[in-house]
Amino acid sequence: MIEAFRVGAVFRNATLWDGLDLAFDDGEACVVTGPPASGKSTLLRILRGELRPDSGDVLVNGESLYRGKADAGKSFRAISGLVAESFPATGCRTVRDLFLLSSVAVGGLSGKERMEREDELLKLVGLPDSQGFELASLSVSERARVALAAELIRTPRVLFADMLLMNAGKEWADMLGGLFRALAREGRTIILAERAIPDRWSARGGGEGIAKGPFRMFRLPSAADPLR
Repeated sequence: MIEAFRVGAVFRNATLWDGLDLAFDDGEACVVTGPPASGKSTLLRILRGELRPDSGDVLVNGESLYRGKADAGKSFRAISGLVAESFPATGCRTVRDLFLLSSVAVGGLSGKERMEREDELLKLVGLPDSQGFELASLSVSERARVALAAELIRTPRVLFADMLLMNAGKEWADMLGGLFRALAREGRTIILAERAIPDRWSARGGGEGIAKGPFRMFRLPSAADPLR
């Protein structure tokens, strides 16, 4: 379980938000929405143990990421995955390079198993046989889906994704929603940061969400699936 208590963030001497309380259960898929410049990426970095909040704290299974052990944040990030809003400067040239970099953290995976897993994940995101594609040649949607697939090879316990739904495109929203709910049923926690939930999700029972400072938090259904 991830719990944020009275968390606040300041950017360029201006308060983004303060006194924010959030909780994410194991096996839960959530979307946190907010307008541009509201601090969604900052919030994800704080929840991942990457950026100390200006006030408050974040606990993972009761252990503080910022006021406890010195390496608590690093340990948590090691079992977490991140799909960033844009590709980081990794030095990777091809899709396979990205998978190789991600799979370094996976222990006990043979070369054959890794390649089979690559094939499976790339088919899942609609990009079969794309291992040799250069990352620079991919569209925004393709990059977003490849980045997700490369993170999933690590089987992270918690997956953070920044603007993934928007970057992947409307036509992929339902498939990704089904994927996230499937991962949640396996006990994984999914936390998405977006400007808004897809229109089709809202129309099919997404609701209005719960107000949290400048954000709204939506929890994806885990059993009956009204979004499909």
